Amino acid sequence: MRDVRVRGHAAGGVAACGAALAALLIGAGCAGHAAAHTASAGLPAVCAHRQPYPPPAASRPRYRLTVRVPRRGPVQGTLAVAFTPDIATGRLVFRLWPNGPLQAREGAHLAVSDVRLGGRPVAAALPDPTTLVIRSGGGFAAGRTVHAAMRFRLRLPGAVADRLARVGSALRLGSFFPILPWEPGVGWDTDPPTTSLAETSSSPTADFAVRVRVPAGLEAIATGVASPDGEWRARAVRDFALAVGRFRTATAVAHAPGPVRVVVGVAQGVGVSPAAVAAEVAADLGTLSRRFGPYPWPDLHVAVMPAQTRLGIEYPTMIFLGAGTAGALTTHEVAHQWFYSLVGNDQARDPVLDEGLATYAMGTFFAGVPVVARLLRRTGEPMRFWDRLPYRDYQLGVYVDGARAVRSLGPPRLVDCALRVYVTRTAYGIATQAGLVAALRTVIPSAPARLRGFGIPHTRG
Repeated sequence: MRDVRVRGHAAGGVAACGAALAALLIGAGCAGHAAAHTASAGLPAVCAHRQPYPPPAASRPRYRLTVRVPRRGPVQGTLAVAFTPDIATGRLVFRLWPNGPLQAREGAHLAVSDVRLGGRPVAAALPDPTTLVIRSGGGFAAGRTVHAAMRFRLRLPGAVADRLARVGSALRLGSFFPILPWEPGVGWDTDPPTTSLAETSSSPTADFAVRVRVPAGLEAIATGVASPDGEWRARAVRDFALAVGRFRTATAVAHAPGPVRVVVGVAQGVGVSPAAVAAEVAADLGTLSRRFGPYPWPDLHVAVMPAQTRLGIEYPTMIFLGAGTAGALTTHEVAHQWFYSLVGNDQARDPVLDEGLATYAMGTFFAGVPVVARLLRRTGEPMRFWDRLPYRDYQLGVYVDGARAVRSLGPPRLVDCALRVYVTRTAYGIATQAGLVAALRTVIPSAPARLRGFGIPHTRG
């Protein structure tokens, strides 16, 4: 989720190489947008016949939230969720990501109260600050829906470059409420939180209905579509994010391949053209849909926020950018709508599945970055490995070498075709590295051997 600028759209500005991951690319030059590679001549037959996505699970979780954003002080809300496990479990687990080490140091804190099951008060435990556990005497049977509810109170940090921030009247709310980390067919993903500027979340595709109350004069931009009664509704998404502020807005229509409404809001005081960002996002959606498959939602929203100069953060149908990140970085962030949003992953276990593939989507800008031999066979490692190393190693090993690994499989048209197979097979689910390799192998038989040279799939537990 945390990425870096390569080109900017500051009003009156010009393209310029940026910092963070882009700092790794000094000498490689700035990259333009990746071109679409869609012609099927000379490719395997599967590339000429695109299959529809499987439908999202009918038993997916259904969330209802209320979120009240005051002019000052903590955000308060309520959450109710209907959850149907596909395998039996003895507990319910919610992740409280604002309590992770980095965000806690920044000043964030998420507290939960009035926890209920089936409308009755129950006790809840916090085995660690990011994990809330609810138990029932008889456990929770496969196929039987359980209804859980709670209240939450979120303290926000100030002007920090992270998923949670309050900068004057502008608020950035990502990974801000208790969420179920269920992996269908597996169970609860309870990986420890990362200590880096990264993420370790995992959540199933779900439906959301969220009623947001903001102070007079402010507005919200969020995941999903706003209904006339002010409720935000999102179908078959794995998370919900929200921006609040005073926005200048612009709208564009992308063809991905069906019409998609792109809405960009630029927060007050940020010197970026919303129309320019909307046009670029719409172009990216069209290009990436031709490469990797249809964009399945009706809208994509982008909030360009203050105090986010070198940071991009993606959520389903919602992207946070800053004045220095709006530009070519949008290709990476929009690509996450396929690699993380549509095809989910346990970001603690398999960070390469979202960051490496989204970096590949940007094109060959990484070609000039020197290879670090000690990292090459580590690309599939989990976040607990990367958290022990310098942050630069994580960027090289996951983002850059992840992109290199995929690019090594063959010509871009062939690789894009193989990734379309992967997306179609895994749409609305939670992927694994082994699943990626198996899908790529159907188009590129040499894929397993080539990817093993990068340490994909990860096999050391």
